[in-house]
Amino acid sequence: MKNGVAAYKKNYRTNHFCVVGYRWLHGNVNVWVLWKEEEELLLWDGALDPESRADSFNGVHRALKLGRDTVKTENEINGSTYLETEQWWHAVAGDCMKHGEKYVIKPFKAAKPRTD
Repeated sequence: MKNGVAAYKKNYRTNHFCVVGYRWLHGNVNVWVLWKEEEELLLWDGALDPESRADSFNGVHRALKLGRDTVKTENEINGSTYLETEQWWHAVAGDCMKHGEKYVIKPFKAAKPRTD
């Protein structure tokens, strides 16, 4: 998460994250990361490779920003495969705050990029 914060150049402030996972009946797993300050839900698939795990938000294949990627009603989705309702967004965020694991990243100086 710290590398992701640095990549987004938000390391000058404290950032709050919450992670919640869901295992569905058919065996699939979804992990959502709530970035409170950015009002963003990130669908994270993780990474098996330990090195890529540390790189930014590797494994995020969907980012839903409240207001940009959300609409008020189901009708406004209008066939989109990307948009979600604000109600859905708040339900996942609320579930995360109630049941998820919370992380706080304090302000830090970003490391210089590697040149290897």
